Amino acid sequence: MKPTPTESARTRDADATRALGRALAEAALPLPGNGLVVALYGDLGAGKTVLVQGVAEGLCVSPEARVVSPTFTIARSYPARGGVVLHHLDAYRLGGGQELEDVGFEDLCGPGCLTCVEWAERVADALPEDRIDLWLEMEVPERAVEPGALPEAPRRIRLRAGGPEAARVLGRFVASPRGPS
Repeated sequence: MKPTPTESARTRDADATRALGRALAEAALPLPGNGLVVALYGDLGAGKTVLVQGVAEGLCVSPEARVVSPTFTIARSYPARGGVVLHHLDAYRLGGGQELEDVGFEDLCGPGCLTCVEWAERVADALPEDRIDLWLEMEVPERAVEPGALPEAPRRIRLRAGGPEAARVLGRFVASPRGPS
């Protein structure tokens, strides 16, 4: 397969990162026949969970469903509009692809599922090739500030489609008025 170009975006704060997640989810609908996996990469605090909160909004997950990091539970599932289910996984505590498979990853993918995997680098060998890879990087100010007082930092976001279905979703996302800017 020929490599897919990487798209870029920049968000100024958490609200903009959430809006980008919302736009990505909207571009994913209707979901590809086999569902969609979004692999999230980024340091602690880069905005992975915030982006998934936006994905939940874009899929019309009930506002009462509080989307939080599933670090200790590994996975959380949220029913959404039209029979779609958002699965949110955190692979930080997993030791590799086999452990991801052991927690039932295969059951969290497939028709009607949009599956977001935080710390995807820890389980990359078990993820489907046809997925969207999304890297979040904080743009930290050059001037040091008091610990704990770091202002809201902008994020650089890169997206790459790993296969034809993911490329179609990414193309719709890039073409949408709320897509990357």
